[in-house]
Amino acid sequence: MAVNTTVDINNLRGLSKLVSHAAFKKLSVGTNQSAYIRRMKKYLGWEQMGEGRPRTLEALIAAAYQTLCSHYRHEYIYKSRLVTDFVLKHYALEDTVLLNEFRIGSSIADAVLINGTNKVFEIKTELDTPERLTTQLLDYYKAFSKVYVFTHHTLAAKYFELLPSNVGLLVYGGDGAISEERKAISTTQYLDIRTMMGSLRKPEYLKLVKMLAGFIPEATPVFLYKACLETLQCFTPEEVQRAYHSVLKERISVANNQFIEEAVFPCYLNFSIYNQKLHKNSYLTLVNNLNKTL
Repeated sequence: MAVNTTVDINNLRGLSKLVSHAAFKKLSVGTNQSAYIRRMKKYLGWEQMGEGRPRTLEALIAAAYQTLCSHYRHEYIYKSRLVTDFVLKHYALEDTVLLNEFRIGSSIADAVLINGTNKVFEIKTELDTPERLTTQLLDYYKAFSKVYVFTHHTLAAKYFELLPSNVGLLVYGGDGAISEERKAISTTQYLDIRTMMGSLRKPEYLKLVKMLAGFIPEATPVFLYKACLETLQCFTPEEVQRAYHSVLKERISVANNQFIEEAVFPCYLNFSIYNQKLHKNSYLTLVNNLNKTL
């Protein structure tokens, strides 16, 4: 398949919006993808692709993904690699949850993995700066014990200098493979019960309180959150963290895991598939859209 290597920066930025979790979610809910295909062709330089032009939407997206891997590695490229080349190689999906854009305090973690261990991944692409990194790390340690920065190999030395020694470093190599250049050291002294509870949905923090205390405090709806927080303060941060991770692991989707393990969809869709709930209709819609002829 021919991939245009002369795409200019504006076209690359346009492609990055089409190769994203938000864009892929839309492929599972609508059958009319003419505007999406038209924009994809424009940004890829369809007229210059010649005989190697893709014949299906799936192949068109694959060409766009490869172009971005080579010339404009935005955040979705890193997240896609994280699932395919790190999580799937080292963890069993039936006992692992990978959370996308997870709020922790005043920060949003790019990805959080909970298994027998727990890890936060902060992605710093070649398009990013280290701005706010110190604040982000402080927030992440309030709920999780191991934190990694995931960056390009050309930036590895820079982040080695910037990061505290307890922060791990994952590196996106020149061949696209991921290597663990420095292991994260488990750090628990900053755990904060309020931050952990604040990152959960209401049914989840109620389950957390019930799991630890054996009851949900009686309170009016207005004061229920405060009463739950006061109940949790009776436990150590480490005890709350163990139960907190157990609650979060209940977000595991057996159906989505099956799609990924059976390679139902192309690997560039793995991260997006993992983070959306596909029911029968959306599954069929996505399959039909990917098979559209151009």
